[in-house]
Amino acid sequence: MIGRILSNLRRQHGAVCLLESLLAEEFSHLSERSPGAVATVEFSIQELLRQLAVERRHLHALYAAMNPAAKRLVDVVGSFDQESRQTAQALVAAIDTVEQRSARQATRNYSMALGLYDLTKSSLDNLQKLLIPKKAVYGSRGRIASATPAPGLINGRL
Repeated sequence: MIGRILSNLRRQHGAVCLLESLLAEEFSHLSERSPGAVATVEFSIQELLRQLAVERRHLHALYAAMNPAAKRLVDVVGSFDQESRQTAQALVAAIDTVEQRSARQATRNYSMALGLYDLTKSSLDNLQKLLIPKKAVYGSRGRIASATPAPGLINGRL
């Protein structure tokens, strides 16, 4: 059972390392403004996150089988032999470190994507504003169209 837990942790470490490299690749595609490449990498990231979640659920099932009262891996690591305990703790620390770096990279990617969205939206709004006709232009019937009716006074009794 301990060997299965350690192999699961090794797979998770490999997955978060791959996630980190995919996030860096996504950032480079964002910098190049290549939306097709960004979408492709984003699908890969989402699939990797799904697989990582499956691995974590499987790990939880493994240590829950060892000790039904265990809520976290730390609760069962104490029952491991010295070498396995050190390996497990090192893997968990490495996974945490890579996850923190990945989270910072994901924040950078989000900021870049949001900035590009704002830039594109303001460009489109400006273009749309330029395409809307001004007040004194000819309408569809060949007459000068008025955008707003002339002010008038309404007189009436109740």
